[in-house]
Amino acid sequence: MKSLKTAKMITMSVVCTAVISFSAVAQNQTALTTPIPAQPYNITVGVGSDISEARFNWISGSSLAPQVQLAKATMVKNGRFPANSTYTGIVLPVSATEGVQDKPTNAESATGEYSDKVTVGDLSSGTAYSYRVGDGKIWSSVYTFKTGNLSSISFAAFGDPQMGASGDLEHDRAGWKKTLETVTKKHPDINFLFSLGDQVNDYDSLSKQQAEYKVFLNPDSDRNYMQEYQLAAFEGNHDHQMGRYFSFHYNLPNVSELGQTSNNNSLNNDGDYWFTYGPALFMILEGNNFYDTAAHSQFIEKALSANKGVKWTIVAFHQAPYSEANHAAANKPDDDVMFMRQNWTKMMDTYHIDVVMNGHDHYYTRTWQMYSGMPVDTVKTDTVTNPKGTVYITLDSGTGSKYYKYNTSADHSFSAVGWQNNQPTYSYITMTGSQFKITTYETDTGSIIDTYTINKK
Repeated sequence: MKSLKTAKMITMSVVCTAVISFSAVAQNQTALTTPIPAQPYNITVGVGSDISEARFNWISGSSLAPQVQLAKATMVKNGRFPANSTYTGIVLPVSATEGVQDKPTNAESATGEYSDKVTVGDLSSGTAYSYRVGDGKIWSSVYTFKTGNLSSISFAAFGDPQMGASGDLEHDRAGWKKTLETVTKKHPDINFLFSLGDQVNDYDSLSKQQAEYKVFLNPDSDRNYMQEYQLAAFEGNHDHQMGRYFSFHYNLPNVSELGQTSNNNSLNNDGDYWFTYGPALFMILEGNNFYDTAAHSQFIEKALSANKGVKWTIVAFHQAPYSEANHAAANKPDDDVMFMRQNWTKMMDTYHIDVVMNGHDHYYTRTWQMYSGMPVDTVKTDTVTNPKGTVYITLDSGTGSKYYKYNTSADHSFSAVGWQNNQPTYSYITMTGSQFKITTYETDTGSIIDTYTINKK
């Protein structure tokens, strides 16, 4: 049986903090839910440090060591895996704090769930792999995903699925199912799915959020989107308000203590993280820790130093510094959006970031190329070559669960394209060593909302 590359999977100090903190609350808190079945659920195959790695995560009621059986799809016959195809990982007891940001005295409590994390490396590029997850006794179904290529990639990005935000979870599930169905049919070449925060909505209720996670990760009983495509996701403000609960649902690569948040003196295991995919370096910043720009700047510097020679640099975080909505009222100097506009954009200038992707505002906005807080050029075009500055792209709702209106009292001189038609949308991105292209679609009609291409020579 192969052992996990534990050091790469998650910072050891973070793991220790998780176990110690949980032990403390477990002695004083009763479980918030009824016993959880041992059968694996909420299974994800997450992006790894690079395309040769896949990071699995699932929830179960089993405290046994988690296992993944994985092999090239051509070697798996009738659900039977070849010898030496089993990988082990770590299991963590799950805890959550209901609405801790709004009610900081709320205590962290055990949920009765276990989070299972297994990382597998040395995968071949452009190859289909079959896998199943479990504890060695109880197994999931067998799923198949395909790794990406080094020279070119494609992925689909979604703004705030925010399951449950409409007040009708079935409505949001149906919208998410329709978007994923449309994406995978229209763009069968995609390598991974990219969710830009606020995957779930109801942070004041564990039971509601549990139901929302199940719908986000399994919206279609006939298709296994999250199990058949690699997933990249990060924390939004709604995910954040359940304390460490977010961290138990994903197995993120290269998680840093930089940018990490805390509640009730307990670290949330949600620091900045990075991964490479093909020609691009993706740097994910923890937007809920928006004042600590020094930590985020240090993280970017370290990530760039560890990945010299990448062709493209993509930064993503939840809150949008440039949006035509800005929650329709984000005009106060101490507002997180305004703070980011005045401070985080300077980091993008300093490190020559190509593209910034955001969610949060549920209103599609693409800026001009921005530098020093100003548009570099305001000539209408959908293609630029060797541009100066950074383009900022804020995505609308991927499910139709919530929309925001145009902010009539704010300055919009940064905006090249703004769109709100109260319809679910998604963006399809392709990248090679010399080109980044994003096309944003209205899900229901398939009509193109916006397209933008950056060429590098």
